[in-house]
Amino acid sequence: MTEAPLRVALVGGVPPTLGGGGLETQLEQTLAALQRRGVEAFHVGREAAPRPFDVLHAIGAEPDVCQWLDHWRRNPAPLVVSPVLVVPPGRERLELAVARVPLRSYGPHARARLVRRSDLAIAQTRHERDLLRRLGARRVTVIPNGVAPAPAAPAPDGTPATPYVLLLGTVNARKRQAQTVAALPGIEIVVAGGFDGTPQERAAFEQAVAASRATWLGEVADPGAVRALLRGARALVHLSSAEGQSLAVLEALSEGTPVIVSPLPANRELRERYPEHVVLADGPDAVPAALAALGDVERATPDVPTWDDVAAELETAYRGITPR
Repeated sequence: MTEAPLRVALVGGVPPTLGGGGLETQLEQTLAALQRRGVEAFHVGREAAPRPFDVLHAIGAEPDVCQWLDHWRRNPAPLVVSPVLVVPPGRERLELAVARVPLRSYGPHARARLVRRSDLAIAQTRHERDLLRRLGARRVTVIPNGVAPAPAAPAPDGTPATPYVLLLGTVNARKRQAQTVAALPGIEIVVAGGFDGTPQERAAFEQAVAASRATWLGEVADPGAVRALLRGARALVHLSSAEGQSLAVLEALSEGTPVIVSPLPANRELRERYPEHVVLADGPDAVPAALAALGDVERATPDVPTWDDVAAELETAYRGITPR
């Protein structure tokens, strides 16, 4: 007998008009891939009237999501949570400690409550799985992020014709683009990403760009243009001080472009899987040596999971917790 189509409601993310980043991309790509599989998937925040569902999947576990689910009274169903934890190395113990502070509206405490409430928590990495278990999750599975095919498109106007190093993603203190640009004098650099920070931080970043051979393109929204930037780069440099599983890094790998990344747990796991394409660097000052180590060796394009692969794993996980 043919199984009935699942009805999956998703919740989370920042409205596009206000901003967004990797988490919002994860939500949109997950939604579209589930729909391609015949799953009746929809975002609860976009529905004008109540709509039934078999599973509720929260992507992200920040206070706004916790607030919505604190008022969930219609349509009881199993709850799946993808917390997408971004915890700097060495701060796991602090995250566990502050999660016990008994204030319902306090972010870490609300996040831990949501994880413990879930019927299934989904981690992107083994490291996140272990942390979710320590936070009290009853059941955890690992399903990494994926990549989507992108239409052919030219690189954005202003992209140098000479080989360059690419810094892709929102420009902010956590991703350390200003320090990275300053550490690479004489090297052609392209920075693609909107700015998120204080006026003082923006001034410091612009000063670093002006004093280097860097081109700041601003936010590049066209997926095809982003892929063109990745294909044309010598390497993607992504030195975030805290990260879940970077979509920029996965997209670079899917194009065969090597990546130089911080030695975060998620990146160490990628290094295990793609040793020819992933180089760990302790900080911006280590990037020149990492570039030299990469050299100009021709590398085969590795096999990176797609969002359709992700959706197939999710559907199996959903069916494992719902009677329907």
